[in-house]
Amino acid sequence: MRLSCGNGKRKMKLMLRAAVICGLLALSASVAYPCTCLQSSHRKEFRQATAVFVGQVLEITEDTAYVPPKLKVSANIQKTIDSTKRYVVRLRIERKFKGVEGKAITLYTFQSDSPCSGIAFTEGGRYLIYATRKEDGLTAGGLCSRTRKLDETSKEYRELNSFWFRFRSHLPLLG
Repeated sequence: MRLSCGNGKRKMKLMLRAAVICGLLALSASVAYPCTCLQSSHRKEFRQATAVFVGQVLEITEDTAYVPPKLKVSANIQKTIDSTKRYVVRLRIERKFKGVEGKAITLYTFQSDSPCSGIAFTEGGRYLIYATRKEDGLTAGGLCSRTRKLDETSKEYRELNSFWFRFRSHLPLLG
């Protein structure tokens, strides 16, 4: 029985095409970045927040009574959870957009050894806060939170100062 050279060339071409296609697929794959979040629209996050305000940090103290939860996760993940510390942050309210009253407020924030820990507040710093109510109080500054250092020139801050933005945020169809 005699093998034809044409058959071998055809197989080589097929293998080359497959390698090129695999290479293109590998190059076009999405890159996964650590510490990233899919953020919703500003209006939706405003709607979902319990409180939105601008505040200046007056005091930060570690809540030494806080004990991180024990979860059914890998040892490495539990180690990161165990490194979590809860801080009590007291702020002077400078501008109210939603859900706050009075001149000062206290909230909780969490920090861990993870590089994906979220915002580390600094005393005297001014922040735009998006807080959510948990069973033991308001929390803000997590990794996926919109809470950030105040930038009065940002589009987000300008939107918050717009009556129409806040009004339309109450209309669910306008997302």
